[in-house]
Amino acid sequence: MANSSFHTFQERLLPRSKYVVALDIGTTKVCCVVGEETDRGLNLIGTGEAPSEGLRRGAVVNMEKTVRSITAATEAAQRMCGHKLESVYVGLAGTHVLSQNSRGVIAVARADREIGAQDVSRVIDAARAVSVPSDREIIHVVPRGYTVDGQEGVRDAVGMSGARLEVETHIITGSLTAVQNVVKCVHQAGLGIEDLVVQALASSEAVLSDNEVDLGVALVDIGGGTTDVALFTDGSVVHTAVLPVGAAHITNDVAIGLRTSLDEAEMLKVNYGHAIPACIPREEMVELHQIGQDRAQIVPRRHLAEIIAPRAREILEMVRIEIRRGIRDGFLPGGVVLTGGGCRLLGMTDAAQALLDLPVRIGAPNGVTGMNDQVGGPSYATAIGLLRWGLKFRERHNGHVPVGAGMSAAYQRTVRWLRDFF
Repeated sequence: MANSSFHTFQERLLPRSKYVVALDIGTTKVCCVVGEETDRGLNLIGTGEAPSEGLRRGAVVNMEKTVRSITAATEAAQRMCGHKLESVYVGLAGTHVLSQNSRGVIAVARADREIGAQDVSRVIDAARAVSVPSDREIIHVVPRGYTVDGQEGVRDAVGMSGARLEVETHIITGSLTAVQNVVKCVHQAGLGIEDLVVQALASSEAVLSDNEVDLGVALVDIGGGTTDVALFTDGSVVHTAVLPVGAAHITNDVAIGLRTSLDEAEMLKVNYGHAIPACIPREEMVELHQIGQDRAQIVPRRHLAEIIAPRAREILEMVRIEIRRGIRDGFLPGGVVLTGGGCRLLGMTDAAQALLDLPVRIGAPNGVTGMNDQVGGPSYATAIGLLRWGLKFRERHNGHVPVGAGMSAAYQRTVRWLRDFF
């Protein structure tokens, strides 16, 4: 006779108050990570990964393939942690993501002039009231700082006294169509969504220190199809951008230049590639298999680097433009933090330091326990950052988070659209 207390695997839902699930849907891979907060920090209990075949430059171009990749990654994470995953924090990328800064101003409501949480919400709503085309949606409104009766640099205005409250915000928008397609893919994979988070902000949660964010720092996340840039000063984000080129473009250049398969090109890039050809001795050779050739071919390793270097420089030149666009004098005492799978290319740090004329370091997730050998590198910065984002949100709500409470305005509108559509 079956025990009435027995639950199948499908019925053992992951407790939402204790665990957080991240879903990083990239151009080259889909990664799912399950974490829990412990006294020692973030502890990972499950991970799954699958090749991503349905995206191009961060946007869904084949829904069936994308759903299949999401399902494969989440099922692998489920098997590892032993629980069915119910809802996830989703990283949002793609060249459709744009940003701008906006200011809001209100009069404080209370007669005693004490600023309350409702005043802060109203002033942020005032900043949100910018003109956005009908085919775009606001994803994030990030407060950068408040001004109370002319006093600038206020980070938390609640409880202060004043008659006039102002806020500077950073607003990130995305294509409504692109957002809807991501949401539909996640739902078709059988998952709910806690929130949509732009990948640059997620990665910053994993690899940047508070000191760097206060001093001024550039986060550069080199993914497969895109490169995400986020600039921070005075403790807040001031500029974000998504560049339409990434590490997969380098792989493609190698495949074309050496007439090899993409798999062979990726292996050559990872194991023998270099962003600075002059660093490679001329006598060093590498063996490769060209398409249509039965025998292995031998080519100078420096020639491989000469194929890679122009694309690496193109990425860094575009980063330099964004730094100048967001920070007029380009002064970032915290330097540049490279993360994402593309930063593992040998010589990339030195090339970035020379071209950007700023100190550069590699950023990998820190303060994480469990499975570090699997997800401890820069390639998993977005996934780990999504976990931290979710834990911070739940901490603000004392661990009691109603379903959908973390939804961005973009996701809430998309859910309404899906209900109307179906």
